[in-house]
Amino acid sequence: LAGLVSITAGCASVKHWEAIVIGGIGGFVYCGASMLAQKLKIDDVVDAFAVHGACGLWGVIALGFFGDPVVGGNGLFHTGKGDQLGAQIVAAIIITLWVT
Repeated sequence: LAGLVSITAGCASVKHWEAIVIGGIGGFVYCGASMLAQKLKIDDVVDAFAVHGACGLWGVIALGFFGDPVVGGNGLFHTGKGDQLGAQIVAAIIITLWVT
């Protein structure tokens, strides 16, 4: 589920193999967020924050790295430009402020 949530934001703007990488990293993001919530003694029995919050945030930022110009992205790894990454980080900050 963490991988699916991670790739949702950028599914139309990355290549297939990049989606696998983003989803795989999402699994590690989930594990880290879940362990952090447990360590902080946050009561989240279904790990909703770890899956939807942390992995969703990773998915938004990942598009700034992996967005492929051929399919509508402008990611750092493809173009060497950080404008898309900057826009994704600003969006992640605004989303975080909105939901807190």
